[in-house]
Amino acid sequence: MNSYGSEDNDAVFDVAIIGAGLVGLLIAYELSRYRLEIAVIDLHPEPGFGVSRAHGGVIHVIQLPLGSVKSRLAIYGNRMYDRLCRELGVGFRRVSAILVAQKVRQLIYSPILYLLLKLYYGARGFGVRLVGGKTLRRLEPNIVGFGGVMVDGYGIVDSFRLIYNLYHELRRRKIRFLLETRVTSIRVLENYIALETSRGTIRARFLVNSAGLSSSDIAGMVDPEYRSLTVPKPGAMIVFDRTQTRNIVAPIHIGGGETKGGGIIPTLWGTTIWGPNLSVARDRCRDRCTSTCSTPRDLFTLIERFSGIVRVRGTPVKLYVGVRPSSRNGDFHIGYSKRSRRIVNLIGIESPGLTAAPAIAKIVVWMLWRGGLELRRRRRVVDHERSEAEEPYRDIETDPGDERDIVCPCMGVSMAHLKEAVAKGVSTLDGLCFYTRLGMGACQGQNCLGRAIVELSRLLNIDPRKLRKGYGDSWVVK
Repeated sequence: MNSYGSEDNDAVFDVAIIGAGLVGLLIAYELSRYRLEIAVIDLHPEPGFGVSRAHGGVIHVIQLPLGSVKSRLAIYGNRMYDRLCRELGVGFRRVSAILVAQKVRQLIYSPILYLLLKLYYGARGFGVRLVGGKTLRRLEPNIVGFGGVMVDGYGIVDSFRLIYNLYHELRRRKIRFLLETRVTSIRVLENYIALETSRGTIRARFLVNSAGLSSSDIAGMVDPEYRSLTVPKPGAMIVFDRTQTRNIVAPIHIGGGETKGGGIIPTLWGTTIWGPNLSVARDRCRDRCTSTCSTPRDLFTLIERFSGIVRVRGTPVKLYVGVRPSSRNGDFHIGYSKRSRRIVNLIGIESPGLTAAPAIAKIVVWMLWRGGLELRRRRRVVDHERSEAEEPYRDIETDPGDERDIVCPCMGVSMAHLKEAVAKGVSTLDGLCFYTRLGMGACQGQNCLGRAIVELSRLLNIDPRKLRKGYGDSWVVK
């Protein structure tokens, strides 16, 4: 068993981050600007395999309730995405959201909704306007409705590529990743925090708990009152193999409820997502928080909600489920541990967590500084020499014909894409699919997964029987 910073070892990290989801990676990205030794710990074999892997890829503007922590952070985070995606070379496109009036009572309500959104979001720089039926048909000829309210400033992002490009850049900056590592207990000592893990003891001066669905359990290891502060809430999404809208479209929602109910979402690669819906948690899904336990009810709920608003184009090719780590008060909890200001807890980071993530990272760095962390700027980011400890980080020999050697015809994935994915840290079949979108087209992998297994095993230099689909003992070949 490896021991990182054990009591027999003088090595102590400045900051340990539990959770290699998007929020955890962005916190590490912000901290990497300073002269710090940083460790990122995660249960899964690759980054982003928790809550971050199953959502619609939407950068939000509207988030209820107005004035909540998550509503304010969504606004700040939204504005940071253009620069962030340019820095990391990630696909990002600004779109609008159209809230459509399908019924007369929704049409009557739309001027009131417009005024509310104009007062709150218009004052913060986001365009809000009423659209009539003629304008709606011009903007979205595939949508059925009397009119609605249009809000500018939304975005759609390639969140998979964002995660892996962050991972690649952080390893280049010498951030230490301890993947497939479970934290079992935490002790707050005088000069450091000791984390007992499945791979030994890890010592750090400061700790950030960004563990997604497990964040309340991790916080409860130090502050027992935080246990079970989150409730897992699954949300299902349908994927169609063709684009149906230019912008994000959703029916106007009148009444209470915990969610806006999702929408019709165009993606950057020519497909469409319907959803997500909101379900009561079926189980805590601690080890596999992107549980695929979808039900016929999920499918029927989404069809009932959206089929009347859009003229369906394309074929539904996938139904998948993500799980929100919803807090019991419905808002983000970002605060210090009651035991120590050297521990920052992020609990209940659900939607719009993707949108708010860059802003959350800035806040966490500020909180660590307020808690006593010394921040000294790096003059520049040094590309350190690679070490065996940083595996998987492989130099892959490329061939001029790789770009023409198509592995996945539906999504245009070539051997060049596979080699790039492995070089960025992909080590599982799921990771390959997320990074390249292989198998996400009309045939759902019938024409490409076999060869992908062979090629990925060869690039990783392992027997195909050792290749995993994702987390745990998810062996692909027996």
